[in-house]
Amino acid sequence: MSADASELDGLARSFRAIPALMVPKLKGVVAKSAVNTKKIMQADARKSRHFKQIAPTISYDLRVMEFFGDGVIEAEIGPSSSSGGYGGAGRGGRATGGSAASLAGIAYFGTSKPGGGTVRNPEDAMLEEAPNFYEYAFKATEGLL
Repeated sequence: MSADASELDGLARSFRAIPALMVPKLKGVVAKSAVNTKKIMQADARKSRHFKQIAPTISYDLRVMEFFGDGVIEAEIGPSSSSGGYGGAGRGGRATGGSAASLAGIAYFGTSKPGGGTVRNPEDAMLEEAPNFYEYAFKATEGLL
């Protein structure tokens, strides 16, 4: 007995091609959401009487990588010492010393002494943008499966 599995082979090839098709589409989605999240974080910082100077230093880095055949797209959003003249940056734009990123740590989370912790947590900006991200991702990948 024999069976024609050519249609199943074609379906399997189509499924294997999906990740390569999705990465370029989702790269734009991640970039758009990173811009939106950055704007939310900048607005939150500008509202602060004591920490508004970190607002112009908030930026994002977009990275596209491959991990064991899967595409990985990520954005890192936050204060960068490379903008705003707050000091040197370490690996990946992370600030060192008396930089905007160090000041942002105080703005977001405070210190052991009273003060700071008055700017909304960056995670809240991400959660605010999440519904838009899901909508953009759905629209970008619609019809791939």
